[in-house]
Amino acid sequence: MPYGPFETLAETRAAALYERLRGSDALVLACAEAGVRLGRFDKRVVEELGQLESETVWVLASIIRRAGAVGS
Repeated sequence: MPYGPFETLAETRAAALYERLRGSDALVLACAEAGVRLGRFDKRVVEELGQLESETVWVLASIIRRAGAVGS
């Protein structure tokens, strides 16, 4: 269950502890796994999003991963 969907903050925190990546690194990896190419401006936005609280970033990364899995 590390990639959701998540129903509670506690679930998200537990999943985030599973992965050692934090901040924008988690988002960049999720994009790569989903086959999303990032341009310069995309990377800038990802860096800004990486500054959000870790649970929020983890949920965003999870959504990207799940969306990529649906498209495969």
